[in-house]
Amino acid sequence: MHEIKITYKSFFRNREIITSFPTTWSEMNCRQFTALHKRQDDTTLLAVMLNVPKRIVRKMNLHQVYELAKLFDFIQKDTKTSSFNIESVCFPGLGTLYAPRPKLADMTFLQFIYVDSFYMQYAETANPDILRDFIAHLYTPGTGYDKKSADQAVPKLKKADLQIFEAIALNYGLVRKWIADRYPLIFPAQKQSSGKKSGSWAEIFDDIVGDDLKDQDKYAEIPINSVFRFITRKIKESRKQREHAAKLH
Repeated sequence: MHEIKITYKSFFRNREIITSFPTTWSEMNCRQFTALHKRQDDTTLLAVMLNVPKRIVRKMNLHQVYELAKLFDFIQKDTKTSSFNIESVCFPGLGTLYAPRPKLADMTFLQFIYVDSFYMQYAETANPDILRDFIAHLYTPGTGYDKKSADQAVPKLKKADLQIFEAIALNYGLVRKWIADRYPLIFPAQKQSSGKKSGSWAEIFDDIVGDDLKDQDKYAEIPINSVFRFITRKIKESRKQREHAAKLH
């Protein structure tokens, strides 16, 4: 966090306030993240980012505003985060739903397949119906992920604020970049179109399950990070085998 000291005039006197400004996505709170996505007017956005009343921002001179504007540079430099800024959302008829834990620590393989597939479809089409599907499968009640419950939640999201959903999609995109950096052997192949991509996750699931259909549900509940580590290990083993075979020829 940047510590910010703001000096402004009030009733013919100079007053001073000490506050802070985030330096990374992960330091932003829910209100700041949502305000940034909504592209609110400069005064409102600065007030939210600084956590001060708008009247304080209105008293700033042009030089102060210019210097504060420079602090937004982190948006382009810091392109990933491991956690969700919007940790929970309350919806009528659904109650409070919760984002996955940092680093997708509690996300299962099955949940990731649906979440990532819907996310990539939305990124390509900007279809609000797909966005609702994405949110319903990403945010879950305290009892954890259940596909049937997620599907049933979708109609109840029809009247919810799409801007909040769009902010969440942006947040997931940043988390996804963090995951891609952590597992670089997996995600280079995931730069295909959304249709191809969603199929590839289903194929990966089928490859892991194999003929063990009776335990299909067990595989679906494996933490996604465990799956990523397993796939990474298999890719490395496959490369070594190819290199060894090439040397023999």
